[in-house]
Amino acid sequence: MSAKIKSFSRVSYLAILITAVALLTGCSNQKTVNFKINSVPKGAHVLYQVVGGDIPCQGQWVYLGNTPVQGVRQFEENQLEGAKKITLKIMHNGYHDQIKEWDGPGFWQEVEEREVIFWTPELIVSEKE
Repeated sequence: MSAKIKSFSRVSYLAILITAVALLTGCSNQKTVNFKINSVPKGAHVLYQVVGGDIPCQGQWVYLGNTPVQGVRQFEENQLEGAKKITLKIMHNGYHDQIKEWDGPGFWQEVEEREVIFWTPELIVSEKE
């Protein structure tokens, strides 16, 4: 009888271990997003904002740095698909701001297809009044 209990205990332990591994690896649909952003002229400030969805800092502008910017962010697929709008913004003193926008599924699709968010806008000089 004790041999049956030990065998059952080992099988149960193995089943629990396999289930835990499957849940931990199968449920996470995390994507690493590479950003490569430049501008003409260089030195512009780059920010991004996510509106809607369940993302930390949702609705706030997050500073990525001065161009050229190469960075990495990690997102969950459900976070991006639930987002209403994702915006990249480039600002440079003496030039008009430029923005690039996606909805959540559109951003996810671009990341899946290209594996990088690449943008190099040519900034337009702002006329002083």
